[in-house]
Amino acid sequence: MKLVRLNLFICLLGLLSACATTSDLSWLGDSKTAEERRLLVTFTDRSIDRALPANTLDGYRLRGQYGNSGWSEHIAQELAERHHLQFVAQWPVTTLGVSCVVYEVPDTLPVKQAIAELQQDSDVSSVQQMHSFQVLGKQTPPTQAYSDPYLHLQTGFNALRIADLHLTTTGQGVRIAVIDTGVDTEHPDLKGRIKYSENTAPEPSDHNLADIHGTAVAGVLSAHPNNGIGIAGIAPEAEILAFRACWPEKPNSLAARCNSFTLALALNQAIRMNSHIINLSLSGPEDPLVQQLIEKALTKGIIVVAAVPSQIQAGGFPANIAGVIAVGLEKSGNNQQIAAPGKDILTTVPHQAYDFMNGSSFATPHVAGMAALLLQLHPDWKAADIKRRLGNDASTANLLDSSTALASPARAH
Repeated sequence: MKLVRLNLFICLLGLLSACATTSDLSWLGDSKTAEERRLLVTFTDRSIDRALPANTLDGYRLRGQYGNSGWSEHIAQELAERHHLQFVAQWPVTTLGVSCVVYEVPDTLPVKQAIAELQQDSDVSSVQQMHSFQVLGKQTPPTQAYSDPYLHLQTGFNALRIADLHLTTTGQGVRIAVIDTGVDTEHPDLKGRIKYSENTAPEPSDHNLADIHGTAVAGVLSAHPNNGIGIAGIAPEAEILAFRACWPEKPNSLAARCNSFTLALALNQAIRMNSHIINLSLSGPEDPLVQQLIEKALTKGIIVVAAVPSQIQAGGFPANIAGVIAVGLEKSGNNQQIAAPGKDILTTVPHQAYDFMNGSSFATPHVAGMAALLLQLHPDWKAADIKRRLGNDASTANLLDSSTALASPARAH
């Protein structure tokens, strides 16, 4: 998958000795130690939503014509000089009306001191340390050789009676933003199912390899049904918007990580593109900027579905944000999450292959897909309506009852 590239913007004023641009995302793959000295700073950007000239680079045309203005770049560089920080990257977070800047704190300056000084700066709206997030999934080898078709091996799909539901609803017209690793759009069970893709993370060293985790999540959601090969997705006619905000911890690894910056860029775009559902099969520490964007999505009526780590009975950021549909493998003690199938889930992986996956990462798209099926029938439904219909029970039986009710007319509520 090609990295989304932005045109270089000419920095104003001769005093700006070094100009980093949003086209360079190579720093995102740096070590965790380096990332711990990076800060995420926002300031109000008066230039957002002003008309910008169309930009092209290598044949790619910018979606939404977003980019940094000369004014915002100047403010970002002034802050760097004022607080003795190294400018790393900058991007407009248009849905919040701010410019988001990544700075690195030099070794000679304590990180806490840098944060405290930035908090006192009248030009700064917010400052936080960069956080890392982990996708939530484990890969297990198949118990037997694959056969074609593989539908009988799809435990979650069959337990939820999805094939019966497809007689009534397939998620048609519902846009689902998958914020994850990359997706192998050339996989025969996914070809033509991904309506849009964008990269906000470091580009893989091997351009012929797609990331495993995102391809697996996309397969649960949208694998092509009844095509004589492979598996079937929960909501196969939904419009999948794939945002690559996470990158593998090592080549060909299911494990992957994201950070505050890459998630913010992807969430901003998912909101701008009027997604109906956002699937977040990941978890990490409390993050102010990511929380602001998720809350912004919720205020716009977007349904956000997020995974709960298996070791946490309830919560786990961002699943613990009020209004987010939290998905786990087990029932929580206070009924704050939906339990969905997440064990031995057969799904798509790169190179025209399939594999079994475990974890709440793969329970989450089951619920996101079910939400899409419901939204096709009830376009006005909100997250609370979806959660009420699906319930909280840890057993598959409750979701099964919800599935049976899905095809019947909804009662007034």
